[in-house]
Formats: sequence, structure tokens, C-alpha cells
Amino acid sequence: MASKNRDPGCKKRPHTTQTNESLRSRVQHLTTELEAVNKELAEIREFYSERVENLNEVLFTIDNEGIFTYLNSAIENITGYKKEEVIGTSYTRYIHPEDLPGLVEDIRLTIAGEKKPYMFRIIKRSGNISYVHTTSHPIIRNGKLAGINGLMVDIAQLKKAELNLKQERDKAQRYLEVVAVIILATDKDGNIRLINKKGCEILGYEESELIGINFFETFMPEDIREDVVQEHRRLMKKETALKTFLESPVLMRDMEVRTFEWNNILLEDEDGNVQGLLTSGNDITERKRTEQALVMAKMISDNAARVKKEFISTMSHELRTPLNQIIGYSDIFSKEDLGSLNAQQKRCMDTISRSGERLLVLINSIIEHSQIEEGKMEVQKKEFLLPSVIRDVEASTIPLAKKKDISLYFGLGTGIKEVYSDESKFKTILYDLISNAIKFTPERGTVSIKFTSGNDGLLTTSVEDTGIGISREHQNKLFKPFFQVDSSLTRSFDGVGLGLYIVKEFVEMLGGNIRMESELGRGSTFTFTLPVSKN
Repeated sequence: MASKNRDPGCKKRPHTTQTNESLRSRVQHLTTELEAVNKELAEIREFYSERVENLNEVLFTIDNEGIFTYLNSAIENITGYKKEEVIGTSYTRYIHPEDLPGLVEDIRLTIAGEKKPYMFRIIKRSGNISYVHTTSHPIIRNGKLAGINGLMVDIAQLKKAELNLKQERDKAQRYLEVVAVIILATDKDGNIRLINKKGCEILGYEESELIGINFFETFMPEDIREDVVQEHRRLMKKETALKTFLESPVLMRDMEVRTFEWNNILLEDEDGNVQGLLTSGNDITERKRTEQALVMAKMISDNAARVKKEFISTMSHELRTPLNQIIGYSDIFSKEDLGSLNAQQKRCMDTISRSGERLLVLINSIIEHSQIEEGKMEVQKKEFLLPSVIRDVEASTIPLAKKKDISLYFGLGTGIKEVYSDESKFKTILYDLISNAIKFTPERGTVSIKFTSGNDGLLTTSVEDTGIGISREHQNKLFKPFFQVDSSLTRSFDGVGLGLYIVKEFVEMLGGNIRMESELGRGSTFTFTLPVSKN
């Protein structure tokens, strides 16, 4: 009976307990795996989130309505907006109005399957405009478009650099256009790759006609063309050295051959391989013609100088020798050493003697002028006695003064006795100034010569007259060769205008200077200062 009252399922309890324990074990295992998966997923999310958030580029997602559904933090760096402010708003809000139609078309092409990156301007939170570059692709779920994923890059600095590069390029282009020479770039074969506007004008072509044509075949005269081409080929292979400067003929469009000078630079790539030639060219045809004319003129001048030198040499000997004999014999006759002369014969002999002396002075002056011009006049300084030189000059000029009843005064107001200079030239200076003063001083006038000195080793000499004077307009020309104040004076006073020129040249040769003061009708004063100390 007792056995009948037993629970029928009591024998199965151990199996049930095992099942429950197995189930709990399985659940625990699955829980552990799930926790591991969740942990791994969290780590993956953190890994990618950390890297996505640290990107400088903007990752974005927009839905079919153009609403931002995802952005990383880089959006703030580019636009100034936080991502929380942008998510949920339309992308059109941030696009420059002028660029929106083009962007919409680019998005349409992207959805249609065309991978088309696009660039547009955005409006930052500050209101400033910046440039971005975007690539994107459509999101397809269950065969339907769900939106767009994309990457946005800030290219403001790139655009700025591009703008600066364009400005520099435009500036360089303007420089090329304004320079008055040809700027020309050719490739290794001599084909024109660049030419400026002025170059086109000079050569007589339009730019479209020149780009791509071979420079040598077009502009080198036929007789030198092949040699020039071969030289260019060797240069491009670096088989010969570059001539940075050269001259060459150029065949113009109208077939005229003109001469150009060229300044050349090799164009090389980063590996040093020659890519072509950059050159500037300037038309020097007229300059070369002028140079040729100058060479011819120089030849003519040299020939004339040679003829002049020969003439002066001939005149020095062939004229002065017989002239000295004429003057000498006329003096003999005037002194009546060969017999008495009547009054008329004496007047004739006096005329012959004066004319001969005048002609001799003229010849000597021309010879001296010639020697000065040729730079052959030598300075020979030595010590000499100043009083002795004054006496010699006085003896030579007193007869000239007596003929016009002119009072001649010499005043030596200096303690200088010995002078270190060129005695011959000093005498010539003094004699020419005194004789010139006598010449232009009317009868019964006065000529005064004064000598003064200081402690500076300088001797100052002044020649003052009461003559006709010189107007201001003529004073600056007075020391020029062959200058005469008035043509009428040439008839009244002897001379060819070389005396004062020679005086000035001699004064400057001796290291001094000369000046003059004059008033028309009231006389003139010539003053020259010379260094006369040996030290």
C-alpha cells in the first residue's frame, strides 16, 4: 500500500536538477560571451570614435531631406559651429548662395553613381567665407536611397596659396608684357613654348602663330641655320657650354635681317636634365650701325689726325726755317748794315719784319695748340729765379708798350726769390697775358703786373689793364681755342684767339688756376695762382 501512495515522478528529480544546472550554466556562458562582445564592441566604438573625433576632416551624414544626421567634432574647427548645433539642420543653410546650384547638381551626379568630388564656399559662424572640398557616396538600404555619407576638407589655406600663386603669376605675366625686349622660352627641339607680347610685336607675329613653331627654322637666316641648330642640339645634351650672352642675326617677317643680343638661361628639371632655354632678346641693329659709323668716323679722325700731325711737322720745319731767315735779313736791312735806306724803304722793311714776327707767333701758337690736344706737351719743373724771369719778360714787352705809349708797371711784393715750376711755360703765361693786355689797351693806357705770395707756397700773379674790357656774355668763352670776342676786333687787333687758351692750359698743367674780372669799357684783370714750392 505504501508503495502505491508514492509520487510517480520522484524517480525523475535527479534528471530535472541536472537540466536546470545545465541551463544555468549555458545562460551564464552566454552572458559572459555577451559581456565580452559588448566590451569589445565598446572598445571598438571608443577606438573609432576617438579617431573620428580627432580627425581634422569632417565626417558627415545627411538624409534624403538634406538634414545632417551625423557629424564629428571637426565641424567646429572648420565652421565655428558645434556639431550639436548643426545636427538636425539642413546643409543648405551653410552654403554660399552662389555655389548652391552647382552643389545640388554635383550631389545629383553622386547619387546617380558618378564619383565626383566638388569644391564650394561655406559661410562660417563668424560670417566669413571659406573654401571646402567634399567627396561623398550614397547610402543604400533595402535597395532605396537613405542619404549620403561624406568627407569634408578645409582648403582655405590651399585656396589662399593658390590665390597668391595666381597673383604672382599674373604679376610675372604683367612684367613680361611691359618689358621692352623679347622674352622667349623654347623646348629641347627649339619649339617656342612661351613668348611675351612685346616679343610678338618685335617679330611681327601673333602669339597664336608663334606658339609651337620652331624658332631656328623660322627666324635664323638660311646661311647660318644648320650651324645654329647643331649648336643648340649639343647644348641640350650638355655637350657644349651655355653662352649666357651672344649676338645673332634674326630673319624678320618682312625678310629683313636684324641683329639681336640674347641673354640665355638653361631650363632644367629637379634632376638637372635640360628641358629647354629661356632667353631675352633685344634688337641692337641701330646700335650696331651706330658703332660701325663710329668706327668709320674714328678711322677718318685718326687719318685726319695723322695728316694734321704731318702738316704740323712740315709747318714746324718748312715754314719756321725760311720765316726766321726773312725776319733775320729784314732786321739786317732795317739796321742798315748793308747800306743806307730811304724813308720809304725803312717803312717797307719794318712792315716785313712785323709781319714775319706776327706770322712766327701764329705758327708757334698753332704748334703749341696741336701738342696740347695730342697730350704731348711735357712739364719740366725746376728751380729758377723769379726776378730774373720778370726782367726777361719786361724786356720783351716794354717795346710793345712804348709803341702805344702805354705805361707798364711791375710790382714784386713778395719775398719769394726762387720758384719751383716750368720756367718756359711760366714765361709764356706771363708774356701772353701782358702782350694781350697791351694789345687791347688804347694808347696812353696802363698795364700793371703784381706778384704776391703767402705762407702756403702759392704765387699769385695779376695782370690789370685799362683796356676795352669784355662783356659778361663773352667771358665764359674767352679761354676757348680760336675764340674772338668780335669779328671786327680781328681787323683791329692781331691774333687768332689761341693766346688765352694756351695760357689757361699751361696754368692748369702747372697745377694752378686762372680767373678774370672785366667790365666792358673799363678794363680787365687776369689773375693766376701757381704752386711754386718744391715740397
